[in-house]
Amino acid sequence: MRIPPSIYYKLGRFLLFVGIEFVCILCIYNNGLVQKFKLIEYIRGVEAYFWEKRTAIAEYSKLRDINANLAEENRVLLQEVARLKALDTSAFAMHKEFPFRFINAKIIKNTIGSTHNYILLDKGYKDGIQPDMGVITPKGVIGIVWAAGENVSYVTSFLNTQQQVSAKIGKSQTFGPLTWDGTSTNKAHLTEIPQHLEITPGDTVYTSGYSSLYPPDIPLGIVTGSKIIKGTHQTIDITLFEDFTALSNVMVVYNTNIDHIKAIEERANGK
Repeated sequence: MRIPPSIYYKLGRFLLFVGIEFVCILCIYNNGLVQKFKLIEYIRGVEAYFWEKRTAIAEYSKLRDINANLAEENRVLLQEVARLKALDTSAFAMHKEFPFRFINAKIIKNTIGSTHNYILLDKGYKDGIQPDMGVITPKGVIGIVWAAGENVSYVTSFLNTQQQVSAKIGKSQTFGPLTWDGTSTNKAHLTEIPQHLEITPGDTVYTSGYSSLYPPDIPLGIVTGSKIIKGTHQTIDITLFEDFTALSNVMVVYNTNIDHIKAIEERANGK
């Protein structure tokens, strides 16, 4: 293909312009102190811009490792805090050590758009995960393991109309079932609360500890209001601490006494 002569002409003019500009800049640099300083300042500014971008890219590439380290720190801290709280809890007085252990996992799928939402984790039975284990974060209850494959687990999300968690109001220690409201990802209801109980907006709601799935005193949310139901009990409106739209890392809860607990329950039920 033959290149038109006009292309060479335009290219030559462009190269001549670049050459003249370069000569001008060189003259300014060698002969004008003020101009030289300004030019160096501009060049350093450009260099700083690219250094900043390079640093930002490098930091972004390290976020995965940083998140993994933070998740491990959260697991260790939560385990220690829960153990220390349990020392003063009569429900665990019979145990020589705190019965709950935590397994870090990462969410690979999270649904929030239906009334029966679920979550997939990147850990399975080879990592020690089994059905009927609780899933939590330091900011709340996430759900329950329904099935575990070798490398992936299926979790029934708390954002499921068939899920409930035994929770208590921090101020009065009154407990009842906490359920998702079925609409908002951060709203729940605490039901079966006695009518006479005075409810204080802003009070914190925690896991009650009356469950083999979750340790006690995990913060779940705050009280935002209440209403009397059929003149017999109250339903408390709760705003959850956990943001289910931004979940990433979670902890699967393993109760080391679960087999013993199940055996006693079966014996009590005559099985």
